[in-house]
Amino acid sequence: MRHRLRLRGWILRAVLTLGFSGSVFAAPMEDGQAAYDSGDYATALRMWRPLADQGLARAQNNLGVMYENGKGVPLDINEALKWYRLAAEQGYAGAQNNLGMIYALGRIVPRDPVRAYMWFSLAAASLSGDVGKTVTTTRDVFAGAMTSQQIADATELARRCQASSYKQCDRGSDAALLAPPPASTPAIATTSHAVSPGDYPEQSLRLHETGSVTVTYVVSESGSVSECTVVQSSGNGRLDGAACAMVKKRWKYKPATENGKPVTIQYISTVTFPRK
Repeated sequence: MRHRLRLRGWILRAVLTLGFSGSVFAAPMEDGQAAYDSGDYATALRMWRPLADQGLARAQNNLGVMYENGKGVPLDINEALKWYRLAAEQGYAGAQNNLGMIYALGRIVPRDPVRAYMWFSLAAASLSGDVGKTVTTTRDVFAGAMTSQQIADATELARRCQASSYKQCDRGSDAALLAPPPASTPAIATTSHAVSPGDYPEQSLRLHETGSVTVTYVVSESGSVSECTVVQSSGNGRLDGAACAMVKKRWKYKPATENGKPVTIQYISTVTFPRK
């Protein structure tokens, strides 16, 4: 698929903690984490900022998350980029993933699929287990809208960035990326996304099968779903197939727009089949 494609998703948005080292900072980091989790962002900021100023990557990443989401500080994507970059240049995978999301989604900065792919690749390379697989899946989903040349460029950029200890990761200055993105609106669902009994395969109902399926799907300019692909299986082929069948048949949208015109857009979502 080579038409213009814009993607929004819920996978690993603004990750606070992917990797951590440094026991001397453990207590204030965890105290700040507890405060953040309880909604006390002022305390979290007070605990984390001195550590970020001292160069602790996890604290720098967490400040980036706060600025990206406006938690305890004014929402400021440029400030988030600054803190994410400081952490990413120390090899911190959470910040690398968060940079990838900003460039992939075009948050304030224009979308840059090459830079997004590079940061996702660097994050995935240092992660293992389910988190590493999820970051890799996120990268590969976004890559579906890239050309082979863009992927090759991003792979070379990631190689150069890693070889330079994350000091040669730019394609150009961030200042060149600060132009506002085109005026756009997301696709708006006009039908329910809830799973109904009729969405279950008959055998799944008989066996009381349950599971969650992560899918990526394309909403066309008409608002219908034209494509659906399973990116994280439930472990049950029947439910996986039923998820995409439901999405393509029942999910309808008011189309996304860019500069007032309908556009194709790609989303990621999780379909959960509860036990019946």
